[in-house]
Amino acid sequence: MDVFPSPYVHLGGDEVPTGEWESSPAAVARAAREGLSGPRALHGWFMDRMAGHVVRAGRRPVAWAEDGATLPLSCTVMSWRTPEHAWAAARRGHDVIHADHRRTYFDYARGSGPGEPPAQPGHTTGLRSVYDVELLPPPDEPELAGRVLGAQGQLWTEFVPTPAHIEYLTFPRLCALAERAWHPAGDWRDFRTRLDGHRARLTALGVPHDTLRDPAPA
Repeated sequence: MDVFPSPYVHLGGDEVPTGEWESSPAAVARAAREGLSGPRALHGWFMDRMAGHVVRAGRRPVAWAEDGATLPLSCTVMSWRTPEHAWAAARRGHDVIHADHRRTYFDYARGSGPGEPPAQPGHTTGLRSVYDVELLPPPDEPELAGRVLGAQGQLWTEFVPTPAHIEYLTFPRLCALAERAWHPAGDWRDFRTRLDGHRARLTALGVPHDTLRDPAPA
């Protein structure tokens, strides 16, 4: 916090293998010492301590949460598993940032063609998949929209060796996410019509958005 003066501080908190703690003598002992129900409860206990530390320093904690995880209400929730999890967090009183991995993780391949460079395994995330990100609350709970701070695109770089590869994975998918963040209802046909013109701008700027020439070997 001394280095970065931003109002938000990210704490992480997701993909924690709490099952391993069941066989850890240190984790079992710590859970007992803190009066917790078991080692798995250390996750919530730890996040509560870290969030409190950030709040006392005058910042806002942000956590990447799993489905069903209970976080301190002071945490802004990065919802990356499912849209349903985002709305569950909003119902509990959290501010929410949409980061659905099926729609906003740009480290996934753009398509399945033979010329597609190496990418995060799992599935592909095409332009239409990004555009279909769901940002509107359930119809019977419009008040939840007030809890949404926005959407965020992610690009983890385990399989991304060059700046050109980063741009290829980012564009034009970032255009689709930006469109939906500003216009949650969406109009795919209208977007595609305008994107055709925008692609010329990307080309003029030298942004590799159609093909990645000479991709790095796997």
